[in-house]
Amino acid sequence: LELFAQFCINMKLVKYLKAKDWDGFAYRYNGPAYKKRSYHTRLRRAHAKHSK
Repeated sequence: LELFAQFCINMKLVKYLKAKDWDGFAYRYNGPAYKKRSYHTRLRRAHAKHSK
């Protein structure tokens, strides 16, 4: 988990997570094909489920 957090910091992805910009994060993390795997949608659902 610490490595992933450091990766997000180094790649300047934290701002997308803080803004809940799942599309922006998924695009930068997985590349332009992120929508094919619905990564942004899964992030949105996971956040909604676990942030209650």
